[in-house]
Amino acid sequence: MPKVYRKLSDREIREAKPKDKNYFLFDDGNLRLLIRPSGTKVWQYPYQLNGKNNTVTLGKYGDRIGFLPLADARKMRDEIRDLLSRGLDPNKDKKSKKQANIVKAENTFESIAEEWRQKQSWTEKHSKNIQSRLQKDVYPIIGWKGIKEVTIQDILQILRNIEQRDAVSVAQRINGYCTEIFDYALVMGICDSNPALGRAKFLKAHTIQNRAHLSDKELPDFIEKLYSSDDENITILAIKLLVLTLQRPGEIRFAEWKEFDEKKAMWHIPAGRMKKKREHLVPLPKQALEILKNIRALSGRSPYLFPGRFGIMTKPISDVALIKAMKKLSENKMTPHGIRHTGSTILNESSFNSDWIERQLSHVEENKVRGTYNKAEYIEQRKEMMQWWADYLDKLNK
Repeated sequence: MPKVYRKLSDREIREAKPKDKNYFLFDDGNLRLLIRPSGTKVWQYPYQLNGKNNTVTLGKYGDRIGFLPLADARKMRDEIRDLLSRGLDPNKDKKSKKQANIVKAENTFESIAEEWRQKQSWTEKHSKNIQSRLQKDVYPIIGWKGIKEVTIQDILQILRNIEQRDAVSVAQRINGYCTEIFDYALVMGICDSNPALGRAKFLKAHTIQNRAHLSDKELPDFIEKLYSSDDENITILAIKLLVLTLQRPGEIRFAEWKEFDEKKAMWHIPAGRMKKKREHLVPLPKQALEILKNIRALSGRSPYLFPGRFGIMTKPISDVALIKAMKKLSENKMTPHGIRHTGSTILNESSFNSDWIERQLSHVEENKVRGTYNKAEYIEQRKEMMQWWADYLDKLNK
């Protein structure tokens, strides 16, 4: 005989806060709501059949599509009780339409996507941004569907809707997220295929707006001005290292001494500082090593190569300082990021392998990395390439 509890209200459920451990709220008819420390609220129905105790999960509490509000949970409770009265186990009777609905409610695309998102090692801000994008463009179309039921056409509809807003880059990112979500579901044994894989190629071509940069003909004047500038100016030295290594401005600004192995002429940028969240190795030409000597005399005890102005050793140089100096040296023709475009163009035109160049710029996608770690990084090839680049810049200054 099921215990009799007073009926829950939606207000009670909404106001129920998570605790350090799982706990339950009970509704009439043996229906209960599991509240997890994460804040997730899941409907359950404990039952006994053939002398054995068991529990069936109905779905997550909520008013959105694919979730179970209180009234629907009570209806499902009654349907399960009907199954039990006929000796059918709601956890095993695969032919039961009611049970199929229960499984769908548990493994909707949205529920699996949220599970995937919560397992990532992102900052809270980045995680919320991705959740917001999924809620805006993905969940309204497939969030309520069982993840096994999502089709290629569903994914293409999502991407084309975004494309119509002239937001092709957003569509590409959304496709990437969906691909990872389905990969996660495959590993977990929840679905059998990945309908999002490779679908971004059906989007119209996306023209990337290049940042302000110099042509190869304009570069000599810039290099002459840069190399004749004050070698005791932290900002100038930062720009020189940026030009010699072709790294992103943020990677230069936040560079720390502990990342540099001067004996091996290598800069190890940790994954946490990289855009792709993957450790990046940067071979240092001889000219860059000479600059490090000059920098060391100026940076004092700061952990950063390029500490902020006015003796502030605990903060790095500002992005504004780099931008102003770069624009002054280039007569407003180039941003700090633009030198990467200029360098890439010259190296490609000089017949260097595009894979080496892309790896130096940290543009290589994960699925292109093969073989042993050192081989995949093209370390030896990039050492030669970057020494050629540094020597090329020296020649421009003569």
